[in-house]
Amino acid sequence: MKKIFGLISACFILLAIISCSAFNSESGSIAISLPNSSSSRSISSSGSIPANDQIEAYEIRVRNSDNEMSQKISGVTPGSTIVIDDLYPDTYTISVLAYQSTSGDDGNTSNPTSFTYDSVSYYGRTTVTVYAGEEKEASITMRTFENSGSYPVVTIYPEGENFFTSGSFEYSCTVTGNGVNFTYTGGESGEETKTYGTMNCSYLNGIANYYWNQKKETFLEPGFTYTFNVTVTKSGDSVATYRGSKTQVVEQSNYGNQGEHTIDIYVK
Repeated sequence: MKKIFGLISACFILLAIISCSAFNSESGSIAISLPNSSSSRSISSSGSIPANDQIEAYEIRVRNSDNEMSQKISGVTPGSTIVIDDLYPDTYTISVLAYQSTSGDDGNTSNPTSFTYDSVSYYGRTTVTVYAGEEKEASITMRTFENSGSYPVVTIYPEGENFFTSGSFEYSCTVTGNGVNFTYTGGESGEETKTYGTMNCSYLNGIANYYWNQKKETFLEPGFTYTFNVTVTKSGDSVATYRGSKTQVVEQSNYGNQGEHTIDIYVK
């Protein structure tokens, strides 16, 4: 009886091992080799990252064919190789951000405030099709992020006429989607011939920050969908609040040759 019980137990253990092996064989993996500061800019072959750029770390973002972020790996050491396991067969988008900690100021000449942020220096993206039981290598070419790169400029339109002809306006825009969630603010005064309002990203979370478009946590990747929620507070004879929202794909990348990206939002 003990022999029979032992044989049955052994069969269960063997079956479990076979099942696990079968389960693991249903998934694949992607290997990504990150360059050092002085090595190839392209994770494949071409270009170079100057040594004085002092890349401190990389961030890897993995999305499936539905553009859902399945993994985000931050703080990856330059020169290391990352293997992303347990990926079911699908076509994945792999994004890589190279960044460094940088000091800046808020642009206030009378009472400046200093801060540090993770500055995006290089960015690249590719797609990889994963098959069961295979390991694929991701080949990603890194492009330089220019300080003068484009960023979304929100143009605000009201429902009625003469909205902007008098009074003062305070703007607030919250950007969400694709792993980001941040707010920037602005303001203007009314003019007799004014028909629309404009807010750029001079102020991030209420603090002047003219470098927001380089920050890792506010970096808008081209080709992905973001939602822009705008609040307008109009002051004059009385105070009134107006709101508007728009969700759209940000087509332009944040590179200098792209120009500014305008998003039109109507408030009421």
